[in-house]
Amino acid sequence: MISRYQRLGAALALALTTLSAHAGLNIQTWTAAGGAKVFFVESHALPIVDLQVDFRAGGAEVPAGKAGVAGLTRSLLDAGAGGLDEEAIANRVADLGVQIGGEADMDRASLSLRTLSNPEERNGAVDLLATLIQQPTFPAAVVEREKARSIAGLKEADTQPDAILSRRFAAAVFPDHPYGRLPSVETVSSITREDLVDFYKRNYTAARAVVSIVGDVSRVEAEAIATRLTSGLPAGEAPTVTINTTQPQAQTIRVPNPSAQAHISIGLPGIRRGDPDFFPLVVGNYILGGGGFVSRLTNEVREKRGYA
Repeated sequence: MISRYQRLGAALALALTTLSAHAGLNIQTWTAAGGAKVFFVESHALPIVDLQVDFRAGGAEVPAGKAGVAGLTRSLLDAGAGGLDEEAIANRVADLGVQIGGEADMDRASLSLRTLSNPEERNGAVDLLATLIQQPTFPAAVVEREKARSIAGLKEADTQPDAILSRRFAAAVFPDHPYGRLPSVETVSSITREDLVDFYKRNYTAARAVVSIVGDVSRVEAEAIATRLTSGLPAGEAPTVTINTTQPQAQTIRVPNPSAQAHISIGLPGIRRGDPDFFPLVVGNYILGGGGFVSRLTNEVREKRGYA
């Protein structure tokens, strides 16, 4: 028997195919109460709705010495909220037949949800998502469990040459910027529940939120969804953008490691995303080396010469 999740997955794949066939999507935008930005694409091809709420709450917002707090905060949003514990949230997700996801990187943290569009299930799904982003409880036992899991992952990463390389490279390129401060066993060990609560209160606000809605709802319904998701958040202040203008000094860093292969990373200051050459550069980078096993560099170094 095909599960509800399989039906939703098939529906999404078809929806994306349908959307991609129409050039120039009609992306509607507005600002919700409290300052949250909303992006909406109306599509009635299939009875599904995809929702995502992004917050300016990534690693770049973390105080010095607390690297890792952004990822932990995000991971605990669906581990207890309102009057629901972790198990109750999982049961509610199963009852509604929705899918929840999300991530955190250096710039943002997000929580996403996919649901069928009929009002009963959709409204229940929106209420659940609103509860998760507006009323997280950060249970102490779960905080300690997730810290232990993160620390175990970091210890494992410290044995992997590519992870060691990434850490040293970031510190060299961004010596005086949050991008250069990656989580470590020491910083994660120092994180307390109070750190998570404080980070959440400062960064999970309406003014720092972006709501994206795609699917089988009208503009009026989308406005109601956006209001429900953001009205319970504190307004907060719009984020300020800090641009790192410090140019790193050219240097060569060698890190001894017993790995059978050498791991090499080369970088230099790039260009702004708004530069007209940005996307040609992305494509060129993908062709030359960024495309992994389909890149010219891999073909020459690995396939032809067997150096890697």
